[in-house]
Amino acid sequence: MMNDKIELNVQASNIYLTLSIGVYFLSLFVAWYYFYNLWLSFALSTLLSVWLFYFLPKLKLNLPNSIVKISLDKDRLTTERKNRSTQQFSTFYPSYQSRFLVVIDTGKDSIVIFKDALKSGSISQLNRYFNANT
Repeated sequence: MMNDKIELNVQASNIYLTLSIGVYFLSLFVAWYYFYNLWLSFALSTLLSVWLFYFLPKLKLNLPNSIVKISLDKDRLTTERKNRSTQQFSTFYPSYQSRFLVVIDTGKDSIVIFKDALKSGSISQLNRYFNANT
């Protein structure tokens, strides 16, 4: 069993940012190409723009409650947020693992980590940790 502690610094994911912006522009295209009512297209475009305005700070990890560091020990997951607060979880498990993405379920919340969101460490290091400890 692996007993080493893993500390990962998290940054904004360019993959997730690109996918989100792509979905935004696809939704705008659909709103203007397929809706035949000008006011409905305008209302949907406005709602999508407001959504993007509030969602982009979450994507870029600019909010005080954004997770910027994750520490894994053999029986504890610790997250550090941008406002320097920490939270510890004693029950956690990977609900999804791949080469590009890991989703860690902590009970009530999930932590999503994309491959390009790690400043230190790698997604394969995280996958090896979970595979050794399950």
